[in-house]
Amino acid sequence: MFTTLVALFRARSESSRQKLETENAALLIEQKIREAEQGHDTAKRSLAGLILRERQEDTALKALAARRQDMEDRTRDALKAGMEELAGDGANALADLDNEHAARADALARTRAGARRLRLLLEKTERRLTDLRQGLITARALEDERRGGTALQGSLGGLGALMEGEAVLKRALAAPNTGDFADILDDINADL
Repeated sequence: MFTTLVALFRARSESSRQKLETENAALLIEQKIREAEQGHDTAKRSLAGLILRERQEDTALKALAARRQDMEDRTRDALKAGMEELAGDGANALADLDNEHAARADALARTRAGARRLRLLLEKTERRLTDLRQGLITARALEDERRGGTALQGSLGGLGALMEGEAVLKRALAAPNTGDFADILDDINADL
């Protein structure tokens, strides 16, 4: 018995929730659009940060390539001049620059991939937001239609009042004319 009551309570609660959602669909959709737009704006800021980081890494890689080229030229000059110890130091520095270049190139590739994924996600989200905004227009129209029907029934006192009024009119039209009754009575009196 208790489980039946709990099931009934849950069923009525869900039914009430669905009815409330349907009656206030436009309001709920507006709120969900605001929430989605906030998340969308946050994602846009994240994308801007990724693009900035991508540009910084690209600039750093170019500067690193220039430093490497300079170090390579100096190491070559040291070898030509017979300064093998200096050339060895230059070779170690070149290896360090190559390691840094590889790490930065990897970071740049990851940043670009992340930016690409986030951009695609933003594009999909923008399309879905547009669809939701268009759906809001439809939801508002449906709510206006429902309100119009409710107002019509309320202003006419409902269909019952309309039917009662028609019945009264029908009876009034079917009732005998009192003027005809008086004429007939006059005719009877005259005959007598």
